[in-house]
Amino acid sequence: MAKRRMQQLDLFGGFEPPAPPPSAPIKKGRDEPLVWVAEVWLLRDYDASEASILRHITLRKGLNVLWAPPTPEDIENRLGDGQITGHTAGKTTFCRMLRYLLGEQRFSTTRGQEKIRDALPDGWVMAAIVVGDARWIVGRPFGLGLHPFAARGMSFAEALSERGRGGYQDFLADIRRVVMEPVPVKELPHQREPIAWEHVLPWLSRDQESRFAGLVEWRDPSSESESPRLVTDDRHVVLRALCALMSDEESEAQRRYEDLALEKQSLEERAPRLADRAAEDRRRLARLLGVEDDTSDAGPLFAARFRETVSRRKESVAAAEEALAAQALAVEQAEEAARQAAEACGVRVEALREAEARREEAKRPSEKKREPEEGAKAPLPVLAGVCSVPLDVAIAKGCALAASHPSATPITREGKKALAEAVMDAKRTLAEARSAQKEAAAEHARQRSALSAEEKRIARERAAIEEVERLFGYMTAAEREADANTERLVIVTDAVKASSERQAALRREQEEAEARISERFRDVVRALLGDHVEARVEVKGRRLELRVEDRGERDGAAMQTIKLLAFDLAAMKLSTDGHGQLPGLLVHDGPREADMDGRIYERLFLYARHLEESSNGSPAFQYIVTTTAPPPKEMQKAPYLLEPLLDASKPEGRLLTMDL
Repeated sequence: MAKRRMQQLDLFGGFEPPAPPPSAPIKKGRDEPLVWVAEVWLLRDYDASEASILRHITLRKGLNVLWAPPTPEDIENRLGDGQITGHTAGKTTFCRMLRYLLGEQRFSTTRGQEKIRDALPDGWVMAAIVVGDARWIVGRPFGLGLHPFAARGMSFAEALSERGRGGYQDFLADIRRVVMEPVPVKELPHQREPIAWEHVLPWLSRDQESRFAGLVEWRDPSSESESPRLVTDDRHVVLRALCALMSDEESEAQRRYEDLALEKQSLEERAPRLADRAAEDRRRLARLLGVEDDTSDAGPLFAARFRETVSRRKESVAAAEEALAAQALAVEQAEEAARQAAEACGVRVEALREAEARREEAKRPSEKKREPEEGAKAPLPVLAGVCSVPLDVAIAKGCALAASHPSATPITREGKKALAEAVMDAKRTLAEARSAQKEAAAEHARQRSALSAEEKRIARERAAIEEVERLFGYMTAAEREADANTERLVIVTDAVKASSERQAALRREQEEAEARISERFRDVVRALLGDHVEARVEVKGRRLELRVEDRGERDGAAMQTIKLLAFDLAAMKLSTDGHGQLPGLLVHDGPREADMDGRIYERLFLYARHLEESSNGSPAFQYIVTTTAPPPKEMQKAPYLLEPLLDASKPEGRLLTMDL
């Protein structure tokens, strides 16, 4: 602590910055600012002649002071003396012109633009701006209807002749490439749009109208800048992103960890359900197969037992189906036998009818045969090979066969007996035929019933096999899902662990980054207020908070301004050390507040000079300060002081060399 106090007290006489804390990585600083302004021209017309050039201001890397001195204190002050020297001389207009060249839409308020356009309708502002290792000549008009331009690697005069080729968007694209592409945050969380140069420029060139009222109060509505309007949290994101206090990887790592943790929880909850479902499917399958459900026999062994059992059942069904074909043939044969028995029975019925007809005919041998009366029954049909002509008609017609028929002559007792026996034989034969027909029909019915029962049994067996195969599919699918769940759980568990470790590493990096910005902030605050003061930068949620303590926390309007100036300078110093993406360009327009102690204000310039002198070689920053209050005497000259001195008491002393 004593060493630090000695260093701080000797701040502006050979001060060596403190070594980084042991945890902070040593990183090579920058050699050059990422963006800085080398020259500015204010033109009456689009012309490189001396007559057209209103102002030619040369700037440098390091500290640049644009001063509009106040009325000397030794001049007597009188009521009604309206002499104004330091105010309205053009300091803010100069800052607005720089912002205009760097991409802001407007170069003044609406009223201010109207006055400048009225006075300089063909006027231009041009500058030589270095982006990375490229020198650009950039020009923008005051008047309406003309387009800006930019030329790379040309002189002022050459660029004027090349205006028609455009190039201004190429210039802005070069700034985005050099400054914005390396920024580790790509999107503003609330705006849901990429973080852009247009979001950074307001911080680098705070509105004079904002009066340094807040850390992220960069643009006041009264300035009518038309800069992008960001919510407060997104403006803090811009600060943190450019100071290496956050990255998309940090937020992405957090989102990934949360996603993985949720997936892990879901996998863990599903695991027992999937295992239970697979086990239940296996138990049901075992019951259907009639095998024992042995958990030690699950997996491939159970699958092998299943396939063996199902294979045997399928073989049995195939054999039954082969036997079913033979059984169907037997049914067909039984059906044919029943049909033949039915035909035979019909033959026997006809034979009986014929025998009975002969017997009845024999009872009336001598009666005169008469024609059948109308309505009488037709003679019964006879068997094949037997004449169908009635006997009496045949005899009357002289048929020799009919004459020889036994009935043509009187029948003897023996003949009648023979006819009676013939009828009895026919009845007996018919009864036997009917019995045979009945047996054949019964056999056919039995065979058909057996065939139908076997077909149904085979169908049931096939359905059962299909059911067990379907259930086996369910079981194996459940087992595969359970296995996949287990495998994924292992992967996700490892990923959660890796994500947690990465978050811890990122948190350590963030803590180191917070320590770095706090260290630089403390150095600046102590340089301005004294070694006894404590100061730090805190990250609270998505916002930065600045703390300054001197026997308690200190605040107030002047202290608020000091904190903001100190933070901006600390961020600039951080960038020169190689941390973050602040481009090294910083513009403070009239930063002294009315109640800020003059000696503290002077130390602002002294600290900037110290940063410049402690650089190895050329300064890696450009700090532009406009002021009415005088800088330290040793800085009221070149190389720190810009030419010209502004003086509002006379037209040629104003920035545009005229009263507006």
